[in-house]
Amino acid sequence: MHMSGDANNGAELFSTLELDTIGEIMNISMGSAATAASTLLDNKVTITTPIVNVLAVDDFEIQQLEPAVAVQIKYVEGITGSNILMLSQKDVRTLLAQMMQTEIADDFVIDELAESAMCELMNQMMGSSATVLSCFLGRTINISTPTTLPINAIEDFKAEYFPQKYIMTITFTITITDIMESEFVSVMDIDLSREIIEVSLNFDKGDEEEQPPMAPPSAAPAPPPAPTPPPAAPAPSMPAAPQVPVAAPPPPPVAYEQQPYPQQQPYPPPQYYPQQPYPAYNYAPPPQHGYGAPAPVPENPIMVKEFDYNDFGAGGGVQEMPANIDLVMNVPVVVTVELGRTKRKIKEILEFGQGTIVELDKQAGSQVDVIVNGQLIARGDVVVVDDNFSIRITEILKSRDSLTML
Repeated sequence: MHMSGDANNGAELFSTLELDTIGEIMNISMGSAATAASTLLDNKVTITTPIVNVLAVDDFEIQQLEPAVAVQIKYVEGITGSNILMLSQKDVRTLLAQMMQTEIADDFVIDELAESAMCELMNQMMGSSATVLSCFLGRTINISTPTTLPINAIEDFKAEYFPQKYIMTITFTITITDIMESEFVSVMDIDLSREIIEVSLNFDKGDEEEQPPMAPPSAAPAPPPAPTPPPAAPAPSMPAAPQVPVAAPPPPPVAYEQQPYPQQQPYPPPQYYPQQPYPAYNYAPPPQHGYGAPAPVPENPIMVKEFDYNDFGAGGGVQEMPANIDLVMNVPVVVTVELGRTKRKIKEILEFGQGTIVELDKQAGSQVDVIVNGQLIARGDVVVVDDNFSIRITEILKSRDSLTML
């Protein structure tokens, strides 16, 4: 990073403590960003060694990063300002190659796909950084979607995106294990840097400011205590309550002499009687659980009643044609006339050719079948009408017969 002699003018804007504070905060927040990058890149990423400088915009140069790529992140909640990350195009190619697990040629050009992948990487990194920053500042912090900024000429870039006289630059070292070790720069507005520092310092000592200052040991002795105020005048006396006579205590309980219980007479000795065996023809085991044998249930005769069928009349159960039958009268159906059928194996069918004779299951002169939508409904004879084959219906089959013939 190019620094001129005017770079130390930051001492007039920030104290050493403030610069150390912003450096420590950004170090920890970018450490969290490195953790998020490790997940996306599938490799360990380390971001350390922040170097904080306050530079005049005219003295800011990026010669060591050219050709460079800039990504802008705006803080939309919690704090106000923008943070612009600048990386070399070579480092961007390495990051994208690791992220997409593919090889990228040396003549890499940042196209729309590369910009989208780069913005996603920065969105994950800076989103994690904003989460840690919100813990330091004690408030919710949200960022906008990162956007890439073209850097055609550095002077035009500074005039458009750095309107203030001074900027704060924080240089980090990024390391990907066995892949790369390089630097990138974070450029922050002076107002944003000051807001982060002030909120962080005030948040750290917020509890101390609420406590009143204590007097030093060499201070003057405390003033004597204020004199005790005279006792207040007694309140006007109230009339005394009438005296209530106190009841006499109850007399002590009378002690009664306990009379001895009469001596119990001994029970006569039990008499045992010889148990008579049950007769062989009348032996039954004693009932268990206090229940006797179930009593026989008398059998009631089953009443059978003949079913009374309804009389459908002479029509044999055929109902009249419904009135809305006209709704289906115009529905077309497929009528097929089948001359006969046969079964053959696939081997025999593959041997078919011109002149092959296929024998059907009907004899010559037999009636043909009339099939409607796959169901056999009638039979008839084949006739010729106006040089066209036709069928003369000779037999209408019932539904049960037609199903049997299929």
